[in-house]
Amino acid sequence: MAESALVDPSSPNLPPIDAPPPDAPPPDGPPTPWATVRRDVHVGVRSGLHTFWILARAMIPAYLLALILKELGVIDWLAHVAGPVTSLLGLPGDAAVPLALAYILNLYAAVGAMQALSLSAQQITVLALAILIGHNLIVEGAVLRRTGMNALFFTALRVVAGLSCAAAANLIMNAV
Repeated sequence: MAESALVDPSSPNLPPIDAPPPDAPPPDGPPTPWATVRRDVHVGVRSGLHTFWILARAMIPAYLLALILKELGVIDWLAHVAGPVTSLLGLPGDAAVPLALAYILNLYAAVGAMQALSLSAQQITVLALAILIGHNLIVEGAVLRRTGMNALFFTALRVVAGLSCAAAANLIMNAV
């Protein structure tokens, strides 16, 4: 027998004699279907609660701000000032609040503010279209500027495109 064929059983590179082969399934076997469901529900609930918390942190303060501004008469004043523009979209003047929040902050703040208003399904659709095209303009304008693009041009383009699409959607829905 060749000397290289001799194996030292105390060598640290060898598995213990009673160890299962490397391709053997774990001793407990595969997880049961209920264990998998339990794990998935746990992960899903944690993920859902995390998402809820992120959304609630933006929407609840915006909703409360809209209610406070409404009680203080600021929304009525803003509605009077913005009324001529928002009427072109088929929206009441107070719809300028969620529109402004979307332009300055984000979509979630706008959704929170929209809930404080009494809007029809058509008005919500028109407002959502304007908001989705032109939202978070300050942050995204800064990103555009950092990439070397003309942030003012693209910000204006998004506002005009959003308002134009919203006006067109309002016309189409009124014609149907």
